[in-house]
Amino acid sequence: MISNTPPSESNESENAAPEVSAPIARETPEPAETRSPMPFWLVIFSGVIIFWGGIYLALNSGGFRPDVYNPELVSWAGGGSAPAGPPDPKVVGKRLYTQNCVVCHQTTGLGVAGQFPPLVGSEWVVGGDWVGDNHLVKILLAGMQGPVQVQGVTYNNAMPPWAQLKDAEIASILTYIRSEWGNAAAPVTPEFVATIRAASLDRTEPWTQKDLKAIPAETMPAPGAAAPAAPAAAQPATEAPAA
Repeated sequence: MISNTPPSESNESENAAPEVSAPIARETPEPAETRSPMPFWLVIFSGVIIFWGGIYLALNSGGFRPDVYNPELVSWAGGGSAPAGPPDPKVVGKRLYTQNCVVCHQTTGLGVAGQFPPLVGSEWVVGGDWVGDNHLVKILLAGMQGPVQVQGVTYNNAMPPWAQLKDAEIASILTYIRSEWGNAAAPVTPEFVATIRAASLDRTEPWTQKDLKAIPAETMPAPGAAAPAAPAAAQPATEAPAA
């Protein structure tokens, strides 16, 4: 094929080509915007987090009132300026139990075989034999160590004291475990815990079963039971009028 380009011009063009191409070759491609869908697992995970956050806020918001903070508040009476409803001891007790007790006694209350005793049907929880409700409170306040028999099975471990908890918090935990998993025992009141705490201020060591067995049992009154009536004061005797 015959070219119409003069030889001199053709040579110059061939020599100039490398000079023009070299800078271009060193350049990087222009960035391009791409779009990729969000992974499905991330969508599900985000939904679970949002759902959990909503439940947490509903249970711990104090009605979303900016001037109220009460860690025991678990219910709300209504909107606006309506007063907050009283905390449910069982709900508060379940939350505190989950935070402090579930590691050893488990969510089922069955404990760990050979290590930590069960709470389900335990005479230490619902009472029975020589065990009283005061013994249960004393265990939470000062802890317990050494061998202990629960439903005929011996356990030998240690329970730490929980005296740092308030009377109402201890009462809520005990009320929860005494009414959960089929247990049916009277709720424990903060006043009862305060009484046992005041009588045990000098206790610095964890209790043993032998120590507790030497203490007379005290039982919580049944819900709604009337307090025993105080005896009537004796009236002074009067003399019969003279005839």
